[in-house]
Amino acid sequence: MTLLVHAFAEQAGAQSAESALKDAERLLLSAESHALMLAELGGIELPPAARADPIQLRATASLYLASTLEAAGLIQAADDFTRMVRSGMVRDLGEATQLVIAFWEARSERASEAERLALFGRLFGAPAGPVDASGGINEMFEELLLELCDTIVKAADGQSPARMRMAADRVAENIGEVANDMLMMMARDIISSLSQAIAILNHPAVRAALTARTMWDAVAAIDRRLRRPVRPTLSHLRRGRAGMVVLAWLADLVEHGDGQGTRIDGDDPVLGAALDWVDETIALIRSEEEARASDAAGRAPGRPPDVGSWHDLGR
Repeated sequence: MTLLVHAFAEQAGAQSAESALKDAERLLLSAESHALMLAELGGIELPPAARADPIQLRATASLYLASTLEAAGLIQAADDFTRMVRSGMVRDLGEATQLVIAFWEARSERASEAERLALFGRLFGAPAGPVDASGGINEMFEELLLELCDTIVKAADGQSPARMRMAADRVAENIGEVANDMLMMMARDIISSLSQAIAILNHPAVRAALTARTMWDAVAAIDRRLRRPVRPTLSHLRRGRAGMVVLAWLADLVEHGDGQGTRIDGDDPVLGAALDWVDETIALIRSEEEARASDAAGRAPGRPPDVGSWHDLGR
């Protein structure tokens, strides 16, 4: 029974990735529609915003999911698989061949891995995910999002929503400081690349070629062939989807909030998302610490580096 439950969870994870991307695409469509409507108003000069506007926040929400799927290795695995096909390591893909060819031919037209990592680092600076040190790191984002999730849970428990609104404003201000005019275009490009990667890695012919039952098994198989550590992919996915829900809720709050905060009911989706985001972040931090401990076991003993208060949560 345990194996059956595990298999169902893995397949549900692949389906959940597709569903989450559809949600991200809907957020982008909403943001693009609002941006187009504002553009049609003409040259109206507005004072500089102290915080991100709902358009930026919805695009950022979709990119947050993308950043966690990046950490799960989806685009990297699809890129690596196309190279394996071109080198002759994998043959006879049938209908999947055209997907692989199209992905390879468009490689110079989409954002590179370095560009994606620089964007994610500048926006999110996460302790559990990919970071490009050359692109600048938003060191405050994770702490502010943790505070927001905490105040959402407390508001649902009956505490005053004023603290939640203050925490929400701080997250919106933080994103407003790092967002730029390229945000929408990059979001559309990266979400499109993720959709193509999922179409390849979840194709039955590709999974068969890699002896993989699920898309995530395919990612793990590629990682093993390239001697990379297997990643906690489902935790990255769940964390990304939860963070996307919280940030999309924040966009609605900024757009429609009344300054007094809002009431959070026990069945409000943002409450479950806030709890899931904290749980999955702690799980990923613990996974990272276990991997470091395992790696350190093969080296000379020494004092571990100071990894900050976030990692204390994982203990």
